[in-house]
Parts: sequence; C-alpha cells; structure tokens
Amino acid sequence: MTARERPFPRPHLTRAIAAAALATLGTGAMAEAHLAETDPFQRAVRAVQAKDFATATSVFETLAQEDDYDAQFNLALLLRAGQGLPQNFVQALEWSLLAQLGGVERAIKFSADLSGLVTADAQDVVFERIDERLRTRLERGDRSAIMQYIEFNSTILPEPDMQTAYVWSLIAAALGVDNAATRRDEIMSELETDVILTSQDEARVLFEDQDMTTLFADQASGGL
Repeated sequence: MTARERPFPRPHLTRAIAAAALATLGTGAMAEAHLAETDPFQRAVRAVQAKDFATATSVFETLAQEDDYDAQFNLALLLRAGQGLPQNFVQALEWSLLAQLGGVERAIKFSADLSGLVTADAQDVVFERIDERLRTRLERGDRSAIMQYIEFNSTILPEPDMQTAYVWSLIAAALGVDNAATRRDEIMSELETDVILTSQDEARVLFEDQDMTTLFADQASGGL
C-alpha cells in the first residue's frame, strides 16, 4: 500500500491541522495520507493550516468526487464545522459514510455522531444518493465498489438488505475479489435457505447477462 493510499494521518501534521482549524469538532483530526508536495490533497491540507478554507473545501470536494476516501472524510469534517462552505450536516454525513465505506476508520464514529444531527427522512435521501453513486461505479466496472456495495447493504442501511448483499458477495467471490468468499459465507449464515437459493440464481443471471468477468477485468483484484 502506497503512502497516497494509506487512510491514516502522520501524527505531527494531524495535530497541527486540528489545532489550527478543527479543534472544536472533537474528531481528532483530518486524514493526511498524501505525501507528494505536488499532490492536490497536500495543497488542501496546507490550505487548512493557513485557514484558507475556501481553497481547502474546493480541492477536497474535487478529490472526493473522484472517490478519494481521505478527501471525502476531510470534506465531511469541514462541512460539519461550516468552514469553507456553509455548515451542512446532511452533506457531511454523506461524505463521511462514503469515507467509511472506503476504509477510513475514523469516519465510523464521525458518521454515527452526524446521524444524530440528521432526521430519518434526510438520512433516507443520503442512503439513496450513496446507493446511486455505488451503482454508477459498478456499472462502469469499478471493482473497488463491489465490496463497498456489499457493506453498504449489509451494515450501513438502517434496515439491511442482506439479500442484495449476498447476491453481490456471490459475484465478488466469483471474480476473486479479496475477502469476498469469507464475507459471502458470513452473509449466507444469516439467510433462510429459500433466499439463498433464489439469490444464487439471481447472481448467476446477473453475472452472465452483464458479462461481469469482462466488465471487471481491467482492474486487479481488490476489496476492503
């Protein structure tokens, strides 16, 4: 795993950011995983340190839209604090949940805290947007979205859709995605036999009709 991919901060820079800009959040700190001086993520971090929150949110938002999970978490922090953009708990929750699905561990508690600030109806809108975003990534053959979609349906939704999670875990295991077979068996243990058999048939049809071997062939095996 490269420095750019690591979803954990360098402690000295973490403390600097928290002290300069985000001490009131009580979250610990921003993700600071990107080391190259030419990296736009690093430019956004320096903007936070300089209290140029407009630049920071602009850069983090661009990176977040490109599925940079660290940037998604940092954007959530800024939206929660109302720095660079007007405070928005719903948008902060959406980005935090996406970061959580991307493996940013500190996003788990942050998402839970934000959920307490957002109505159930607003959370439903967030879940719909996340579902749409993940489906779009799956449709374009983004292999890294497969396990995220499984976890979204099995652990993020307030009423888990274990059947959908199982269907996609069957597909992920067939594609050789890391940890998919283990997750498939875990989910299967929570389902009734008739649901298991129906889901297996559904997964086979999806797998063949959408030629998923080809769809996801361009990326190396991966997963959470």
